[in-house]
Amino acid sequence: MQVSKNNLENSVLEIVFILDKSDVNPFIKKASENLSANLKMDGFRPGKVPGEIAAKQFGDDTVFEEAVTLFIKDFYPTYIKENEIEVVSQPEVNITKIVTNKEAECKIKVQIIPSIELKGYKEKAKQILKEKKEVLVKDEEIESTLKWLCESRAEFKEIDSSLKEGDIADINYDVIIDGEKNHDLSKENYKFIVGKEPVFQSFNEALMGLKKGEEKEIEITFPEDYSLKEFQGKKAAAKITLNKILKKEVPEVTDEFAKRLGEKFENAEQLKTNIKEGIKKEKEIKEEERIRLLILEKIREDLSVELPEILVERETNNTLEEVKHRIAEMGMEFNDYLAQIKKTEEDIKKDISAEAKNKVMNALVLREIIKLEKIEPTDKEIEERAQMILNEISLQNPDAKNIDINIIRNYSAEIIRNEKVFALLTKED
Repeated sequence: MQVSKNNLENSVLEIVFILDKSDVNPFIKKASENLSANLKMDGFRPGKVPGEIAAKQFGDDTVFEEAVTLFIKDFYPTYIKENEIEVVSQPEVNITKIVTNKEAECKIKVQIIPSIELKGYKEKAKQILKEKKEVLVKDEEIESTLKWLCESRAEFKEIDSSLKEGDIADINYDVIIDGEKNHDLSKENYKFIVGKEPVFQSFNEALMGLKKGEEKEIEITFPEDYSLKEFQGKKAAAKITLNKILKKEVPEVTDEFAKRLGEKFENAEQLKTNIKEGIKKEKEIKEEERIRLLILEKIREDLSVELPEILVERETNNTLEEVKHRIAEMGMEFNDYLAQIKKTEEDIKKDISAEAKNKVMNALVLREIIKLEKIEPTDKEIEERAQMILNEISLQNPDAKNIDINIIRNYSAEIIRNEKVFALLTKED
């Protein structure tokens, strides 16, 4: 047997096997048995035709080709392992030549992880570290968080008065089109701040002065960007009933308010200190992430690597799924989102393909540094991180106990390796 390798474009490796009769002969019997599995012949039960009879039935050419296929299936995995070839795709097998009972040639194409040569990555990291910004927390940031906290704990109390701007109206409304109620468009217990209703803006002025239980019929116009295209810009009637008037009461930041948020807060000052520390920590994490990405960008700027298409496609699809997940969390259908931004799913994939390539390159850079620096987490580090991740998952998913712990361990090991790389690159002299 002769074996040769050719490096093609986009990190595709072509392996050529040239086989002689002695390579293939050990698989002839098994090939005959395989072919006989579905063979039907008088006098034999299905699948029970002897191999030598099946061989005569199919002919030497078919049996020899089947034996070549069996040889490749047997030998290819061993060859890949022994030669430490890191494949990322299924092999594309093509038998290019067969001379029955004499020789055969087979070409296999497979995408592999490309090798990269890193130079001066520690020095490049030090250059980027000079750009690290000092993290500061402004008073207005603390005040903004306090305001959000107070707003999130606001109470809505019913008041007995006439509706005015700034009040919260709780209404039922029927949309009347061509004299008939449209049940899909009508709503019950719809709430909006008077003066800030964004969809049917005529609600804002038309309902002022109404009291609880009063009704009013007004003309409405559907916005040009209304979610249902058939109603965009159209006029209709709305029959409205004011159920109640609510007033939003936002608490003030007092010692009592702070105590209600948790036992660790004895007064408002402790709450503010905690908020400041939280904001600072969050900004430090963001700055650290910014620096890490800049370091990777600096290291890869001189690299010229043909990336395996399958890795870029896989990362592109992962990023697309993340986009879909974020849109779903916003309560919007992905197709509606596409219609709103006037793009197709393929347009989105094209937009994120550059980011996907960078992510793949970053992974290759990290992987190479891990190899060069011989970075490896300890068993204790892996177990501790795996348990921490499992605990976090368990809080959100009651079926976490069914998760394969080995997957968690492998993921934990990858995270720790990457963290150790950045600890090395961001280490200050």
